Amino acid sequence: MKQLYFIFVLAFISKAFAANEHQLQKSYQAPQHLSAADYVPNTIILKLHSNYRQLALADRINEPKLASVFQELGVTKVRKLFPFSKAPEKATNALGQALADITLIYEVRFTADIQIVEAINKCLKTEVLVYAEPKFTHKLFLTPNDASLSNQNAWLTKIQAYNAWNVSTGDTNVVIGIVDSGTDIDHPDLVANLKKNYNDPINGIDDDNDGYVDNFNGWDISESDNNPNVDNSDHGSHVSGCAAAATNNAIGVAGTGFNCKFLPVKCAAQASTTSIDNGYEGITYAADHGCNIINCSWGGGFSGSMEQDVITYAAINRNCLVMAAAGNDNVDAPSYPAAYQYVTSVAATTNSDLRANFSNYNYSVDVCAPGSNIYSTIFDNTYTYNSGTSMASPVAAGAAALIKSMNPSFTGLQVGEQLRVTCTDIYNLPFNTNCQGRLGKGRINMSASLTQHLPSVRMEPINITDGNDDTFVINDTLKVTGKFINYLSQTTNCMVTLTAITNSQYVTIQNASFTIGALNTFDSIKNTNSPFKIIIKPNTPANTKVLFKLSYVDGTAYTDLQTFDAFLNVDYINININNIATTITSKGRLFYNADTPTQGLGFQYKDSSMVYDGGLIIGVSNTQLVNTVRGASTTPDNDFSSTLTASRNVTAPHSDFDVTGSFNDNNAAAAAKLNLSIDHFAYAWTSPNDLDYVIVEYKIKNNSTTDYSNLYAGIFTDWDIQNYSNNKSDVDASRKLGYAYCSSSTQLYAGVKVLTNGPFNLYAADNVTGGAGGVDLSDGITTAEKFQILTTSRTQAGATGTGADVINTVSTGPLTLKSDSTVTVAFALLAGDNLAKLQASADFAQVKYDGLYSSIAEVKNSNLGMQLFPNPAANKCMLTLNSLSNEKASISILDVMGKLVYEGSYKLGIGKYNIDLNLTDLTNGVYYVKVSQSKNVQTEKLLIQR
Repeated sequence: MKQLYFIFVLAFISKAFAANEHQLQKSYQAPQHLSAADYVPNTIILKLHSNYRQLALADRINEPKLASVFQELGVTKVRKLFPFSKAPEKATNALGQALADITLIYEVRFTADIQIVEAINKCLKTEVLVYAEPKFTHKLFLTPNDASLSNQNAWLTKIQAYNAWNVSTGDTNVVIGIVDSGTDIDHPDLVANLKKNYNDPINGIDDDNDGYVDNFNGWDISESDNNPNVDNSDHGSHVSGCAAAATNNAIGVAGTGFNCKFLPVKCAAQASTTSIDNGYEGITYAADHGCNIINCSWGGGFSGSMEQDVITYAAINRNCLVMAAAGNDNVDAPSYPAAYQYVTSVAATTNSDLRANFSNYNYSVDVCAPGSNIYSTIFDNTYTYNSGTSMASPVAAGAAALIKSMNPSFTGLQVGEQLRVTCTDIYNLPFNTNCQGRLGKGRINMSASLTQHLPSVRMEPINITDGNDDTFVINDTLKVTGKFINYLSQTTNCMVTLTAITNSQYVTIQNASFTIGALNTFDSIKNTNSPFKIIIKPNTPANTKVLFKLSYVDGTAYTDLQTFDAFLNVDYINININNIATTITSKGRLFYNADTPTQGLGFQYKDSSMVYDGGLIIGVSNTQLVNTVRGASTTPDNDFSSTLTASRNVTAPHSDFDVTGSFNDNNAAAAAKLNLSIDHFAYAWTSPNDLDYVIVEYKIKNNSTTDYSNLYAGIFTDWDIQNYSNNKSDVDASRKLGYAYCSSSTQLYAGVKVLTNGPFNLYAADNVTGGAGGVDLSDGITTAEKFQILTTSRTQAGATGTGADVINTVSTGPLTLKSDSTVTVAFALLAGDNLAKLQASADFAQVKYDGLYSSIAEVKNSNLGMQLFPNPAANKCMLTLNSLSNEKASISILDVMGKLVYEGSYKLGIGKYNIDLNLTDLTNGVYYVKVSQSKNVQTEKLLIQR
């Protein structure tokens, strides 16, 4: 069983998680190395958001935007993948594990001559889908072999099957779902254990009203009929016999499940001999039709949200144990479904307990089972030897069925844990030593699984935090906390210890042990008050991945382990000290570090997510432009490379949280490159007026021999404020502010303001197909389009109706940047509860930035009682002061660099005076008003804003 509950910003072991039902996927990026052979052509899997449930029919979706895209794609077929499943009535089970809703998942087939990723993204732009993705192909994990063995005795003895059968021969009420290529339902060694559906005899009627007519002997998902009795590859028949061949019947072979039944679910097309076409529909069918164990002797190297949804549905909603083959590529790599959360992954061994030389090995593996030269049933009424993790998985599935027979109250996850914790350790064998920790708990031991009563303690979730910004960098002390749950027998005095398996030289672990003590079944304890501590050493290279191990010990009988990994000394930093929580990277990207919206905090305002992605763009023409925001194929351009990792400046900070770093444009293509080096900074404050913004500043140096007279620099932001499909964009030109807001809900606002001198520009784009009259950014953004949104104006987006998905680019330019010179541009990243608060924060940000490097100190003197009103001011300001003598008072105004811009002298008597200051000759910005009378001096900051 995978325990994948890591709740922290960094990327950990790559496992797929079910999509958040409350979020809509905005775009799809193809996994690395994906080829056309890895997915079904012209086929999309998509999940409709539950808000549109009333529009979801079995063979169509009556949503206008989606229907329009389907017409554009030439869609020929729309079908619910799981038409007979029901939506869960509650969100979680008793343990708090989320239930999956698979009722709104569709398969869509189209004819348009268009790349699959482009077709998927067209669907996602409708803003009604939780996710959309390819339909991945899955190969059968079988390696044909002319075996030298003549019977099963060697491997059955090795796993102690005979001793196990002396304890239990299984319960006929326990059913193993064989989700495969079909089976030989009248094979003399299978027919007795075939699970028959007596509620739906073969008579042309759906007697049990489950949506399937005459599914008496199982079902053929691929052909949508009641005949799973075709097995072109012999694969499913062989797998069926490994798990559930009739045993002690004086003929043929024995299945490890002995008397337990099996339900064949055929998921391969008639002509297919190597692949599974409808495996996840098959898993759902098996889960819905009474299977306790579901075996999947197939898989692939790519993962998807739909597939994890289905696994969660089977394991959590339907309480099944899903088992899957680990793969036959002889590599340290995950395979899916084996590596999904809630799946028991099975690697293959030989009869000598060595890892089979074809078997995958990985930290996602849970158990091993014999998979070499396994003699079993095939179509038509015969037998043969086959090898593969395809054989190992059903051998283990039959063993799991006996556990369920002995423990009918066990949940599916408990059955998997009982099989896992009672395995025999095989790591001491020479061929296995190179796979430490990557063959799971060991080789299954059927006798031990029925007779031993051990605990199974798992830490879930695993939380890692550094106590401030959750960016794990050099000298940070990380705290590892979570909840330890015992799934099986009571512990007495359980201890758990944390160690580093890889790259241990870069960490020091303190408080490495925790006493779990005594835990009954399903009891738990947290280590919140006594966390594990990990110190990141100064010599740690950037983005170092460290694998950690939790070792459990309870007396002499129970030992166990659990692994997780983390990236340390990452090249980005999180700011989370005021109402804004965001991430600054080392390469010009904002909000998230990765190419997709991961590794970072995004842009959160009071815990509300506000943005999808963003970053810096600098350009001088349609072709000469550098950036790290999404490109023409939706994959981000990566023109900037870090020369100094972004980190917190604590030596001479200008704010309560300073960030500094450097990057250049060396990664850019030759035609686009500007030869720039950029020092970047970020500032955040905790003072009352400064809680709702973060300032970013870029000092851009021209290292080329060319003078640039047309340089623009701007911040690209794809705003996702609450319901992003209801976003609108607008401008406050007087403040050099471009902003967006949600027209529904509580109408939160977010924006970007230019802080430095120079022109201001906003391009507000409707991120919808066609661009709604503006630049169409929905199909990727070319270099020319980036220069267009950087240099031209469009002040509103989402203007009609309730709004749309919007993208704002706030820029300054044209600027002159001569060779070997530097120009500074700065922006405030703002949020607020309403427009007035956003504008107030913009004004406060301007004041802070203008005074950031000023040497002028504000001098307070309560005797003069000087006040300025209004402040900010436009053309006039009233200065109020208490004159303490008959001496003249000198009043001067200075700019932020200390330059005198106004000076006056006033003859005053003792008393209170109001003096009007004429500001019409002064430009917008921050100034200092200084009053001197005798030895009394007072200086106050004044913001001029029109």
